[in-house]
Amino acid sequence: MSLNTEGVSCVGCHAYLFEEDDIVYCPVCGAPHHRECYERLGHCALEALHGTDRQYDLVKEREEQKSAAEPEIKHTGENAEGKITCQMCHESYDFSLNACPKCGAPNVAKAGGSFVNFDFLGGVPADYDIGEGVTADEAKRLVAANTPRYIPKFAILNKKNRVSWNWMAFFFPCGWMLSRKMYKNGIITGLLTVIASLLYLPFTKAVYSFGFTGGETYADISNTVYSHLPEIGAAVIVCFVLGALFNLAIRIVSALFGDYLYKGYAISAIKKIRAESEDMDYDYRKMGGVNIFLFLIGTMAVQYLPAIIAMFI
Repeated sequence: MSLNTEGVSCVGCHAYLFEEDDIVYCPVCGAPHHRECYERLGHCALEALHGTDRQYDLVKEREEQKSAAEPEIKHTGENAEGKITCQMCHESYDFSLNACPKCGAPNVAKAGGSFVNFDFLGGVPADYDIGEGVTADEAKRLVAANTPRYIPKFAILNKKNRVSWNWMAFFFPCGWMLSRKMYKNGIITGLLTVIASLLYLPFTKAVYSFGFTGGETYADISNTVYSHLPEIGAAVIVCFVLGALFNLAIRIVSALFGDYLYKGYAISAIKKIRAESEDMDYDYRKMGGVNIFLFLIGTMAVQYLPAIIAMFI
């Protein structure tokens, strides 16, 4: 039904293509698409690159020429000199090391098997311009963790297409943003979440005043609260509903625009590193990657801060 699809991804959705998929190829550059992806766009997903040196077939040709010129690689990823090239920063180092001495990326080739040819860019060409002259390869170094998800997102998000979906940003909006070092966005999101939670307080206090012992089921609690709604008051109920809707709105907006905000942060950080850095490897680690400690701090803060504030109200 199609040409060999082994290891090839759809340039529209970046999912791997299989022999049984309905595949079409761009008549200009030969880029492979799911038929559904091509028809939804109405044109090649890489149409903007047609006529440039980043056109799909030209990039593939250069990659094949480079691959043919490289020394024979052993099944472990080790070359003839016992060296391996870091897939993050492209530093060549001794295969016996567990991590790249330059950027700290783990030596995944030691695991063998599919890890040797693992695509950290998620199918996006290394020199692809994700915005303002920043390449996918540079963005990969900054993102560091889960790059096969984020780099393809960066490649398709732009000023006309800002919407994506990020489950981490939905469930943990403040924690996710802080962990990805978007401090300003994380603090603002956290404060808004705390404000939304504070709107619950009058309702929560009213419910606790009913004297629950802790042995009741959710059904018992719901029936008791329902029967006492007139005592709680309309204003308290309205505050509770507004708080719930505000909280949900924060999560939805964070999930929809989180990847776009992260792309903007990545581009800004990389441009700053280019212009000001005296130690680029250090600055990439400092401004990029993931900080699990900040994720925990942000998540716990929005969960427990409203209860602490309630103690003083």
